[in-house]
Amino acid sequence: MKKYFFLFLVILITLTFIWQGLLFAAPEPKKLVLGHLNSFSGGTSLYGADSKRAITLAIEEINAKGGITVDGQRYLIDVVHMDHKNNPAATVAAYRRLADSDGIHFIHIMGTVSGKAVMQTNEKDQVLLDIISPTESLNQTGNKLVLNQVVRPSGYDPPIVREAIKRGLKKVSLIADDSDFGKEHAEVIMKTFEKEGGKVLSVEYLKTGSEVDFMPVLTKIKGFNPDCLYLVVYEEPGIRIAKQARESGIKSKLLFTEHFKQKTIDSVGVDKLEGSLFTGSYSTFSSMIVEGIPEKCIKYHERYLKRWPGTYLSSTGIYGYNWVYYITKAMQLAGTTTDVFKVRTMSDKAIYEGTGQLTMDYRGFTKGGRAYGQPSYVMGIDNGKVRNISGVPYPKELAETGEK
Repeated sequence: MKKYFFLFLVILITLTFIWQGLLFAAPEPKKLVLGHLNSFSGGTSLYGADSKRAITLAIEEINAKGGITVDGQRYLIDVVHMDHKNNPAATVAAYRRLADSDGIHFIHIMGTVSGKAVMQTNEKDQVLLDIISPTESLNQTGNKLVLNQVVRPSGYDPPIVREAIKRGLKKVSLIADDSDFGKEHAEVIMKTFEKEGGKVLSVEYLKTGSEVDFMPVLTKIKGFNPDCLYLVVYEEPGIRIAKQARESGIKSKLLFTEHFKQKTIDSVGVDKLEGSLFTGSYSTFSSMIVEGIPEKCIKYHERYLKRWPGTYLSSTGIYGYNWVYYITKAMQLAGTTTDVFKVRTMSDKAIYEGTGQLTMDYRGFTKGGRAYGQPSYVMGIDNGKVRNISGVPYPKELAETGEK
């Protein structure tokens, strides 16, 4: 009996040492904090709400699997959300809080105006930005710490214009947001219409984020009798303008940029949008389920609504979701959570390889930081249903045009 007791005691002591060794070899995880600047108030607040939920979803998924391991150290992910109110001054103030007070070096930002507001100092601050913006010029500044997952207007708009011309919609009027986003889209649209044999009848630049009554402008446009009205505006203003256009008696076909989502159909009515054309990407498919869309978009949609039942998927959340996955993957590949330049270098490989969770088929980033390879679609509403008309990958040579 004593022999067995002694053997049991030896085994117990051995197991105790092994367990202590394992505890010593596996230190407690550290916290890795990311930053998120978005609009949580005003006319673009639905973007902020969507992105906040999607980023939270990605972080919960990663942490549920034990977080990430970088250079032997395990990290659990956290995020600080700040309201930039879609205003440059508010953006800079929120950014300084994240960069200075919180010491955050990786920040996701929605919007051209807000992105450009902090691009003045982010290199000096050693902050790697992921900015949601289709603006042509954003990645042409030479800033080495700016990444952007969105297709440029030169990739989004020409296919829509060519499809419109093909359908006999040759006379166009435009309502565009009075911002770099609106102006750059409008410039590409006008040039393409004229190149394809169409005619631009009028262009109206408005502060669509703050204005609510568009009837005076629409009455003016009605007098031109355009074949189509191109709305170069964000999602909620686009809904208001489309509804008021129909109320004013405008029967022109409506064309939209990448901000056309499911809420537009639900709010305006699919019958009033018959014959509409809009550009789309996987972000569009995250908002609306269309026949034949990639399985990964459907799975993302399901996971999102399982976590946030009854909420609305807009156009920005999917980019925030992807950002969490690719930026943490880049840290793992770079072997650092602090050297932003090394992480930037590995972001190309990270966004291409992904982790099995990325919802877009990227092929990498250009030198200026613009993502390429993701499909861009022409979509339309015909016979009361949304359908894909055409789609091609966004080529690197177009994405990097004009970069320094």
